[in-house]
Amino acid sequence: MSAASDAGVVVPRFGTRGKAWLALLGVLIVAGLGAWAYQLRQGLAVTGMDNVFSWGLYIMLFVLFIGLSAGGLIISSAPKFFHSKRYDSLAALGVLLSLGCIVVAGLLILPDLGSPSRVTGFLTSPDPRSPMVWDFGIVLLYGLFNVGYLWLLTRRDFAKMGSWLAFGVEDTPAGRERDRKFAFWAAAIAMPLAVGLHSVTGWIFATQIGRGDWFNPLVAPMFIMKALVSGLALLLVTGILVDRFTRFRFPRELVPELGKLLGIFVAVHVIYLVAAERLPHAWAAHFEFWSITRAFLVGDTIHFWLWTLIGGVLPIALLAVPSLRRRIKAVFVASVAAIVGILFEGVYLIFTGYHDLNIDAAPGVTTGTDYTGLEADIWATTGSYTPTIVELAVAVGLVAVGALIVTLGLRFVPIQPNDRTPVSAERDETTATTADPVATDGGADAEVAGDA
Repeated sequence: MSAASDAGVVVPRFGTRGKAWLALLGVLIVAGLGAWAYQLRQGLAVTGMDNVFSWGLYIMLFVLFIGLSAGGLIISSAPKFFHSKRYDSLAALGVLLSLGCIVVAGLLILPDLGSPSRVTGFLTSPDPRSPMVWDFGIVLLYGLFNVGYLWLLTRRDFAKMGSWLAFGVEDTPAGRERDRKFAFWAAAIAMPLAVGLHSVTGWIFATQIGRGDWFNPLVAPMFIMKALVSGLALLLVTGILVDRFTRFRFPRELVPELGKLLGIFVAVHVIYLVAAERLPHAWAAHFEFWSITRAFLVGDTIHFWLWTLIGGVLPIALLAVPSLRRRIKAVFVASVAAIVGILFEGVYLIFTGYHDLNIDAAPGVTTGTDYTGLEADIWATTGSYTPTIVELAVAVGLVAVGALIVTLGLRFVPIQPNDRTPVSAERDETTATTADPVATDGGADAEVAGDA
């Protein structure tokens, strides 16, 4: 493949590992489709959800991937808006990740509705009083915007490659200068759009008056903060991985800088905003110093501790020390821990809303499940939920769709800017200037460059 034909493409062709990765994603997607088909035939009864716990794994992951997408777009767009070329090498990758995540989030709505035909209700008879209608609309608009934004950032490189995806655009210096101006205005739209996306998602929870733990004005700000945490963490994790396994070069000097920024985001989210949310509840429930302190500091579920310890304490401990922050592995581990913490924050959010019922007197409320001979099977005074294998298979299959979008984007979209060669995060400067480009299976590019 010539230099012009693969300009900016970080995966010239799929090697052995790349093909194995695609095969794995294909198997997961097919398994997910099979599980979803089974759910469509049998109904939502095959999930762990019931009349009491009407939101489960699908909505937990929906919230997570909305945040990943919104945070990724904000992190990628802010440098464009403030005319910082320092982070240009990460812009297209961030938008590609944002696109993959918003597709996953949108698809997660379908199995949660039970029947895909119910989606037409958002289009044929929308109720503007419902936050769900606004969320559906902004998810659709946001996904289309990501496609256009990614094309804007890469169309000159598509033209340089001679790709039909340039749609007639030519690669000229004047054209690239115009695109930099267009990117500024696109970023000016992208950031408030991303903030609006996750704010509306937060308001879906915050407007539930009957669920006291959700009815909170801090829900939307916390959603924005966890979007920044998870979006930046995903960008770091993906950037480090694609730097290792593809031609993409993650500038080494950016790793500790972005690691420091991630540490600040985590601290604001887990320390300040959690304190701002929990302290009023602790104060309202107790009027003695140690009782208030205990209610404020001690988490009431394992999900709370998985969120605050793994997703809060561990990343801060790794990223607060400059010598650790300069190590790629430390930043990678901290980023993974931050994403895991945000995942369990979503689990904690759902459980706090559904565990305690407004009617807690016996016999409680009907669960809507089949009667198996025990009265307790159809009545409940507290909510309980465990995802079934069907839900897990569907969810993993949908996540695999997002991973496939990102993988194909790395193969066909020129996400690496061609105007400069950054130093790899996995190599020092001397090695980076002499080492051969790396193919997707870890071998030298000379071994695979012959095939497109």
